[in-house]
Amino acid sequence: MLQQVEEARAPQMLESFNPSNGEKLGEVRISTSADVKATVERARKAQIGWAAMGVDGRNRILDALRGVLIDRASEIARLVSSENGKPPVEPLGLTSPLCETIKLHTRLAKRLEPGVKVSPTFFLGSKARVFYEPLGVAGFILPWNFPFELGVKHMIPALCAGNAVVQKPSEANPLIGEMIADLFRDAGVPDGVVQMVHGHGETGAALIDEVDVICFVGSPRTGRRVMERAAQTLTPVVLELGGNDAAIVREDADLDFTAHGLVYGTCYNTGQVCNGIERIYAPTQLVEPLTEKIITIVKGMRQGDPSGQGEYDLGPITWAPQLKIYEEHTADAVEKGAEVRYGGEVLRQDGGLYWQPTVLTGMTHDMLMMQEETFGPFLPIMAVSSDEEAIRLANDSKYGLGGSIWTRDVAKGEAMARKIRAGSVMVNNAVQSGGCVTLPFGGEGESGVGRVQGEQAFYTYVATKSVMTSPKSVANLWMPYAAGTETLAKGLAKVFSGRRVGERISGLVDVIRNWPRR
Repeated sequence: MLQQVEEARAPQMLESFNPSNGEKLGEVRISTSADVKATVERARKAQIGWAAMGVDGRNRILDALRGVLIDRASEIARLVSSENGKPPVEPLGLTSPLCETIKLHTRLAKRLEPGVKVSPTFFLGSKARVFYEPLGVAGFILPWNFPFELGVKHMIPALCAGNAVVQKPSEANPLIGEMIADLFRDAGVPDGVVQMVHGHGETGAALIDEVDVICFVGSPRTGRRVMERAAQTLTPVVLELGGNDAAIVREDADLDFTAHGLVYGTCYNTGQVCNGIERIYAPTQLVEPLTEKIITIVKGMRQGDPSGQGEYDLGPITWAPQLKIYEEHTADAVEKGAEVRYGGEVLRQDGGLYWQPTVLTGMTHDMLMMQEETFGPFLPIMAVSSDEEAIRLANDSKYGLGGSIWTRDVAKGEAMARKIRAGSVMVNNAVQSGGCVTLPFGGEGESGVGRVQGEQAFYTYVATKSVMTSPKSVANLWMPYAAGTETLAKGLAKVFSGRRVGERISGLVDVIRNWPRR
């Protein structure tokens, strides 16, 4: 009996596996609701000291993190490749965006530290300034597709603003989460300022209940639950959700260049990218030559790592449940008239699941693949008759995360980009706007709320405080109101908002004549 009680009290463990071969990599303790509460309380205490360090003190430590990321880049790449399945070159390539994120937000924090002077408008002689103060503890619930990059990048603006942070990594990548915490410690971040909690939905819900602001990256379905939970405590949220990004190929496009770009935009990270290309629109006469060029490229791509040297292009399906979506979307497209020109099947090798790059033609807009997020290496091509039709179809989506235009006419491409309903649109590229850290990143509709990149991200994690200082002369406008106060009020409106010079002069005369003298 005693043994049964002890087993019931034993902590539950979250195991980590290599998606390439099913090998167990390690395990971490699942955080209970009580654990999460204690972790956030510890973060609150640590945040006081972190904020008291001031911008210069925090910036010195966060600048040191850049060196840690560079020095430990190979170690990071090995773990991310093992636990997440990426080719090592991909996490290595994300080192620069992470370092640039640190530079962006440390500089912004320094610029905002003394407050921002704003106009006192018609309050003559007054001073008006806006200050940005930390909210306290920021919570992060992050996904499995980019566990390291997002795990570091999204916390940087919160830390620069003076907050402590608590992150729940995906249950598929707990070891990467632990490495992230270790990297911050290595840089000199004080104990308690950066912490991890692990588990499933219950752990995430407990985190939402305790923190002062929550950042969630994941599916729209879970995003709704996050927002509903946060509403119970009026906790502000930023949501970076899914996408069904459209690529529009214009009739003047360079087909060799475009074919390579489309393959990259769909197959990077094995297609497990929220702003990856999910549907392609091309002029009818270009569908066949474009398809042939794409098939030639994907045939030469290396899937998996049989050599063990880390030299491959596509890794395994990181999250096995995605396989069901891949098979359902492919079967639906074929049933409705699409033709699979290449791929379309799962490969099972060495204990891993590998989905071939899949090229389809004959697509129509009633197919699941053109309406829902497939989140894999799919290149579904639909014929269109004009740019206008392509734009209309691109916007016929409940999502609005990203998109791309492929053309030799850059000016025309940029003009078309303005007509796409999406948070970010690229011309002659795709996906990589997520690595340009000065750009805001996020979307419309079911693609989310708020932005998780660029300077806009910083303002998610601060409370705005207005400070206004008035001169003694302001007492002239206080009660009891003097005779002529109504004329004075109308005069001030004319002086500051008058439409004509004469109207402003008339208002100035009224102000001078009726200014109270006490």
